[in-house]
Amino acid sequence: MSCHVGIDVGGTYTDAVYLEQGQIQRTAKVPTQEENLVETIVNVLETLNLPDVRQVNQITVSTTLVTNAILQKRLPPVNLLLFPGNGMSLNALPWPVDYQVLSGEMDFRGREVNPSNPSEWQRLSWKERSGSPELVAVVGKFSHRNNSHENRLADYLRKSYPKCQIALGHEWGQANFYRRSLTTHLNLGVTGCYQLFAQQLQTALSGLKIQAPIAILKADGGILPIGKLRPIESIYSGPAASVLAALTQSETSASTIVVDIGGTTTDLGLILSGTPLLSSRGAQIGPYSTLVHSLAVRSIPVGGDSVIETCEQGFELKNYRLGSAYCLGGKALTPTDAMRYLGLIDYGNRQLAEEALASHCPPDLRAPQYYQQLAGDIIEAVVNRIAEAVDSLKREWQDEPAYKVWEVLHPHEAQTFNTLLSGGGAQGLTKALGKRLGTPVQLGVYPEVSNALGAAMARPTFDCTLHLDTYMKRYHVQETGEQGKWMGSPRPYREVEDFLDQLVQKQAEQYGIQIHEIEKEPFDFFPIVQNYQTVGQIIRGAAHLRPGVIGRVVK
Repeated sequence: MSCHVGIDVGGTYTDAVYLEQGQIQRTAKVPTQEENLVETIVNVLETLNLPDVRQVNQITVSTTLVTNAILQKRLPPVNLLLFPGNGMSLNALPWPVDYQVLSGEMDFRGREVNPSNPSEWQRLSWKERSGSPELVAVVGKFSHRNNSHENRLADYLRKSYPKCQIALGHEWGQANFYRRSLTTHLNLGVTGCYQLFAQQLQTALSGLKIQAPIAILKADGGILPIGKLRPIESIYSGPAASVLAALTQSETSASTIVVDIGGTTTDLGLILSGTPLLSSRGAQIGPYSTLVHSLAVRSIPVGGDSVIETCEQGFELKNYRLGSAYCLGGKALTPTDAMRYLGLIDYGNRQLAEEALASHCPPDLRAPQYYQQLAGDIIEAVVNRIAEAVDSLKREWQDEPAYKVWEVLHPHEAQTFNTLLSGGGAQGLTKALGKRLGTPVQLGVYPEVSNALGAAMARPTFDCTLHLDTYMKRYHVQETGEQGKWMGSPRPYREVEDFLDQLVQKQAEQYGIQIHEIEKEPFDFFPIVQNYQTVGQIIRGAAHLRPGVIGRVVK
């Protein structure tokens, strides 16, 4: 019997679902303790009260741990060392971190133009007061083609500072020096807190007699075992879970705008003919541009617990929360109070909701008709904020290459999106949001725990992109940064297909996942010509396991 547990750690609440054979058997919701996520997860599992922990096949967690650490600036100091070479001005880029520049240059094919200078390394300065570096990220501009400069410096650092943790940029394997540098820097910075979280979580679950493997949801909507994930890849796992939840509750070929309204934020995403839209650019988090693969999603700071403040114009919808809604024992007026007063939701104390609305009305306007007017205006403000974000994101989505291809293949569907609402605040906003968006709006099957459902139904994602230069006799794998010497012929065909298959199998084993439904791109072959003769080829090939779900949920 297939039994899965999904857990979503949100900014306000942590949700969990228990599924057997695609049917939700149990759900749970507890307040999130931001300073102790492991205890929060244990609490929600105890509340879920699993019937038999031995039957659980997998536990998947969507967590805000890494996102919060970055946005709240709770990262340890990381020393960033760069081999930028010539041809670019670092000052022209908006670096949100400090860095030091070193000599040494590779060209775009990985040929050494200028050697590195070890005498410079002895004069490096470190952020640590002890004078001994603890975390060092080393990135060369074309290190994804040739990592020798990075490796030499890493060897020097390991010998000089044995306790130093080192991250190398070539391990991210993609072009875009700026994004690769920041991704390497961030991933190293969050590794410590992630590893502590993973260790504590595994220990805590063992204490509950749960031996099921633990997976973490990634920004691209896929999952990996908790010990195999690169921590930075878990950013935006909440919005990804929202999209996956919509997949489990919609038709296999549906095109859907996903709107998940939580207490703190609202997450937006898009499904095109049953396939989540992936961003062609790396994820952006705060001031950091990264190479992290992510779905084309966005979080906006408005939710059911957003604070309503009185101002000269009447009221202002703020971008933050101060705990629960007033009708649920909180201290501030929120959209949830407005929904409760108007009867759009059935939880919370209506008398307290009225009290909160009255506190924002002048003494001479404290009457039911004015409370209704204020509550209606608050609902309208929330709906407008969400709808404006949807309209803005639609324009961004239309610039994505994958969207443009889909638009050509499905010309009659391009303007016929449905909207699927989920989240604790969804029920009270369904009618108003549908009217404002002008599209059919459907409430999810399990709106209160939809993200946990998405996590439970997620499957692994997988990418393996090969870049081969047969003249240079070098290859590299974009996703892992693996580099090596090509031992085959200068003009391979079937040979390179078999080589990619071997790399796919090797990478899957490293990740600890089983591969199925692999989608392969056609190979690109670019001849290298010298003196009117073809002397080699530059070849690109890729294999993918796209984001998706293991099935559809049955109510």
